[in-house]
Amino acid sequence: MSDKCSCCNSKTDCKQGEDENEPKFKYQRLTNDLKTILNADAVTCTAVHPKFLILGTFRGRVYLLDHQGNSVDSQLSKSGRHTHQVAVNKVDVDPKGEYVATCSDDGKVNITGLFNQIPEHQKLDFQKCIKVVAVDPNSKSCIDQFIVGDEKLVLYKRNIFNKFMPKELCMVEGSVLSICWHLHMVAWASHLGVHVYDLNEKCSLGLIKWEVPSQTRLENFNCHLRWQNDNKLLIGWVDTIRICIIRKRNAIEASSRNLPDYVVDPISTFQTSFYVCGLAPLTSSQLVVLGYIKEKSVSLKALSPVLCVIEYKMNSSEEICTDSLNLRGYEDYTVNDYSLGCIIEENRYYIVAPKDIVVASLIETDDRVEWLIKHSKYEDAIEVVTKHGGSMPILAIAKLYINYLLTRKEYETAAKQCQLRLGNNKSLWEDAVFKFTGDQQLRPISAYLPTSESCELGPHVYEMVLFEFLELDVKGFLNLIKTWPSRLYNSQRVIDAVKAKFKDENDNELLESLALLYTYEGDYERAMPIYIKLKKKDVFDLIRSHELYNVISKQIVPLIELDREQAFKILLDKNKIQPNVVVHQLEGNQEYLYWYLDSLLKIDESSGHL
Repeated sequence: MSDKCSCCNSKTDCKQGEDENEPKFKYQRLTNDLKTILNADAVTCTAVHPKFLILGTFRGRVYLLDHQGNSVDSQLSKSGRHTHQVAVNKVDVDPKGEYVATCSDDGKVNITGLFNQIPEHQKLDFQKCIKVVAVDPNSKSCIDQFIVGDEKLVLYKRNIFNKFMPKELCMVEGSVLSICWHLHMVAWASHLGVHVYDLNEKCSLGLIKWEVPSQTRLENFNCHLRWQNDNKLLIGWVDTIRICIIRKRNAIEASSRNLPDYVVDPISTFQTSFYVCGLAPLTSSQLVVLGYIKEKSVSLKALSPVLCVIEYKMNSSEEICTDSLNLRGYEDYTVNDYSLGCIIEENRYYIVAPKDIVVASLIETDDRVEWLIKHSKYEDAIEVVTKHGGSMPILAIAKLYINYLLTRKEYETAAKQCQLRLGNNKSLWEDAVFKFTGDQQLRPISAYLPTSESCELGPHVYEMVLFEFLELDVKGFLNLIKTWPSRLYNSQRVIDAVKAKFKDENDNELLESLALLYTYEGDYERAMPIYIKLKKKDVFDLIRSHELYNVISKQIVPLIELDREQAFKILLDKNKIQPNVVVHQLEGNQEYLYWYLDSLLKIDESSGHL
């Protein structure tokens, strides 16, 4: 795996279906000064703060780094007094990021001011192994109190002489395994389970017993505690996760017995398919969980750890997605070698192994769009950009989508996308139309081409479409001639193409198309015989609307044959056509001549003419 990677060379196993689902995270390995540190040492514990990272190592050293893995100048780097003789067991930092506390099997607890101009350092020697230390999260300036866990849970508070004085909070079954302190509540784990201690009331709120795993002991697994907010406690231990709410007792509960004001209510408990190495909140009902796979490889080595998003309800859960992470040296690690830090406000998660630290961040809009495009989910990408913005324009995604649809021969869908996305951009429209020409697929896009004066493409574009219809779909060609404004194309070129296409004079669609084209050109003398041949009675409307009375002299007989009543309405109007012209044309047809003269006589008599 490279030092910087988009997904940590992880394989993503999404549980929602057979298709690969959109990932939740992008991954980046920390390098820079961290790489040098890990070449000579190994991480044993970490504290993740919004300003920096603090590492405790196997050799007893403590390092302050920024979030890119660069060393940060502090009192830790100016003095060796903070170091331990053996591995650091626990690192804790106050919320302001001004003080750090560390402990070790060398029996020492060190408290160091990180950025004080006058170095402030406290070193307490307990003469026994110290596994857990937690600083007061409510400190206003310096660290006035901290808690140490061994065979007792002990609060150390600074007195007026600047000395830390101990006060025993609880006796412990075995030893204290972990501590997580928030406001006045201290969650801590022993060999029996998890306790919550209320510092205000100076009492324990009870024990949450934990099931002992088969063939091993509970204390062989790190207990992972995290406060999601002021009253929600997350616990991950062995292969079980429990969500607890710390609530104030109601009046009935408080009056029934002499009980603490607060009570711990587990609201959800569920098992995981792996051992829990750390957990953190993602949403109000989703967790990010670092897991150690229970099974071994064929060579009996450890499998790569997983980062899993789990959605939980009452005593049930669902794995939303699981990423398998290729961390350095994972084959030789045990479940307790891993930890998970987080900056909740930024949705960033630090996956820590002895020789590696990888940061998982929720993918941002641009990352999502990039992934969706890579997996040909263009409509989803457009929706994401529409809702959330991003650096990639919707039009750029649409062009990629149209090209993709064309390669898949989904011409109708591609044509619809053109109409939906290209708007009044003439050059984009013309480029798109040419892409449909390769497989003679201009017909699907014809219904979507812009034809308004506000977005009128070059005449050659419309002509290409017409010529394809003329070649492959004469009925469709006629429909376009009827519906498209004639200004869109060169009518004469289309007329020439129609004439060249003629194979049969009885090809009615071509004849009607030709008639329409002649009409658009104003060549009514050529259009009228075609309309008459096709027995199209709307030829009479054409005559009236364009006053073609001087054109019909040679078409009088065919017009009467088409519709005598409508023809006579025109022929009997002496202001539009002279009777001698009509008589001359009807001399060869005595029946039509009789009808005409008879009708003409009746009109004259009714008007009083002799």
